[in-house]
Amino acid sequence: MTDQARGMAMVLAPCSGDRSWDLLVDVSQHSSVKLRDVAAALVATTKGQELPALRRELRRLHAQERP
Repeated sequence: MTDQARGMAMVLAPCSGDRSWDLLVDVSQHSSVKLRDVAAALVATTKGQELPALRRELRRLHAQERP
């Protein structure tokens, strides 16, 4: 599941595999949600389920990186 989420993060926030892992870990730590749950929530978005506050957190962290 984490590999799928990592690939999705690479596409959503154009970045390397290593950086996508870092983003997932950052989302997990900043939202106090276990990494496996972050990964499951991200993958669930492809099945029509909503990604709650994690989507907002991923966007925020990615925006901080951009110049």
